[in-house]
Amino acid sequence: METNQINKTNFDLDKLVKGLEKEDSRNLKISSNFTILMWVLSPLYFFLAMVGLIINNPSIDQLGFFFFSLGFLAFGFLFKSLQKDYKSVDYGIPTIEMLRNAAKRYKLWQLKTYLIIIPVALISVAASLTIQKGIPHTDLTMRLLIVFSGYILLNIIGFFIGYLIWRKRQKPLRDKALQLLAEIEK
Repeated sequence: METNQINKTNFDLDKLVKGLEKEDSRNLKISSNFTILMWVLSPLYFFLAMVGLIINNPSIDQLGFFFFSLGFLAFGFLFKSLQKDYKSVDYGIPTIEMLRNAAKRYKLWQLKTYLIIIPVALISVAASLTIQKGIPHTDLTMRLLIVFSGYILLNIIGFFIGYLIWRKRQKPLRDKALQLLAEIEK
């Protein structure tokens, strides 16, 4: 009876490790691509803001471009940190430590989840400043609020979609890692 439990745990562990390797590889690729994209967009928007300041009189658009640049820069640092985390994943460490790291890595609410608020806030200001002129309303404050509200709504929808993806792809890996960890530590 004991042998069956050990064999089952080993089979589950092998299956889990393959799933983790696949998800970690996918996340490394995504974070690497987004890091590059953010490093391109940040200086591009900074350049556009500077050109706008030199060619035109300073306007609300140039201020928006500066906020875009800062937001993309902040996203770049976050994605670079994620990329570093996924590159440093080691499946050769002791099983208990590997399972704990996997459970921690795929926890929904962690510091990086909260840090994403910074670039999102910077880009929301940028979007509000640059898109507001397309809103047919005479009051600047009202136009800014309309754009900002729309942006916040899109972020809520984006978070919900991200949550559904996490629930489908990463939560099962985390749950299985915690389950195996509990079995091993009995």
